[in-house]
Amino acid sequence: MKHVRWIIILMAVVTVVFSGCSNDAASGDEHKKEKSAEKEEPDIPEAADDAEGMVDEGPGKLSATNEVDTEKLDQELESLPENVSAEEAYNYLTYLMAADYGSVLKKYEKFDSTFTVGGAPTSGDSNESEEKEEKKQHVALLMDASGSMGAHVNGEVKMTAAKDALKQFVSDLPEDAQVMLRVYGHKGTGSDADKKMSCNSSEVVYPMNTYDSRSFDNALSEFEPAGWTPLAASIKAAEKDLKKQSGDNTESIVYIISDGEETCGGDPVKAAEQLHESGIATAVNIIGFDVGNEAQQQLKEVAEAGGGEFTNVDSGEDMLEAAENNISEALQAAEMNMWSAMESTDIRWDAIHKKDDVDAIASEFDEVIANENGFYMDGFEHLQQSGKISKEAAAELKNRIEEREEKLSKFNDNKREKLREKVEEESEKAIDMIDEQRKKSNE
Repeated sequence: MKHVRWIIILMAVVTVVFSGCSNDAASGDEHKKEKSAEKEEPDIPEAADDAEGMVDEGPGKLSATNEVDTEKLDQELESLPENVSAEEAYNYLTYLMAADYGSVLKKYEKFDSTFTVGGAPTSGDSNESEEKEEKKQHVALLMDASGSMGAHVNGEVKMTAAKDALKQFVSDLPEDAQVMLRVYGHKGTGSDADKKMSCNSSEVVYPMNTYDSRSFDNALSEFEPAGWTPLAASIKAAEKDLKKQSGDNTESIVYIISDGEETCGGDPVKAAEQLHESGIATAVNIIGFDVGNEAQQQLKEVAEAGGGEFTNVDSGEDMLEAAENNISEALQAAEMNMWSAMESTDIRWDAIHKKDDVDAIASEFDEVIANENGFYMDGFEHLQQSGKISKEAAAELKNRIEEREEKLSKFNDNKREKLREKVEEESEKAIDMIDEQRKKSNE
């Protein structure tokens, strides 16, 4: 009997122990479940109220694709309590639906609004010589053959010295350069009786062509010092001469050799200005031959109006040097002006393209806003259909969603406008820089 009693006691103890373990295990499992449930509850942050904060909130849990998975959306919204407030619903929708603005924001931040200005041409630039080869060089020579050109200076006749200097100058030009010689005041005499005839005398003795020594010598032999000085009429006539043969592939420069001012009542300053501004001639240069002070003043004004230079000389040798220096400077100025015009045009076109690129980024940003708004409205409709939100709270939530879209749109518009303004500002800086280089080069 003692053995039976001990067996019963032992079985009772075992039963109690196992029962306790079972309860502990069940209690532990339940605790784990509670812990697990606690971990699964999302930490919903308060949604931003300003656009800067809004663009940093995404991507939301369900906004990774272009379409919201309605089944997942229902599952997510099911966890919301009944009669959820508009604030709670908005925060939760933001947690789920906020778009990823990171990619398009980077495009705004990395956008380069600056402009690169190409190197200005220099005398040693190989590209400059290539451009010169592409353009036909036209040189128009206007020779004063008024009576005063028969006077002597430093032991030589002005006309003879001028002709010799011209021959040397023309022979030194590039082989493909084309030359024209127009003479004026070469008819009649300096008398009042011959004034009308002399003032109407302006004639091309060497038509625009490459230099031929025999033909050019013959042209120079056709006139001698004679009458009055129709300077303005000759400049106007030269404009017509050059206009016939001008074009995008030509550079025309005018040289006037004169020993005095206009004596036929014309306005040479206006004529030179018109010729230069027409774009037909890049410069109207005047070489004065032993010119007095009063005449110098007028001839300087003529040269300035024509975009060229006035140089006063007192010998044929100085005349040749002045002509050669002037043509070199004139060609450099023409090259610089062409570079300036081309670079400025390129900058303006680049600015247009850059603004188009800014608009493209803004358009992409608008698409992200529109997609996000669609997600929010999907969530809004699901909340209404599930009955988890009251009519009043639903109206308030809808206003919050619309305000979000409006704030983000204004944020995008502001980014776009500021960047477009920056592009305009940088393009103007670049153009000003080009203009400064052109002015310094032409000084």
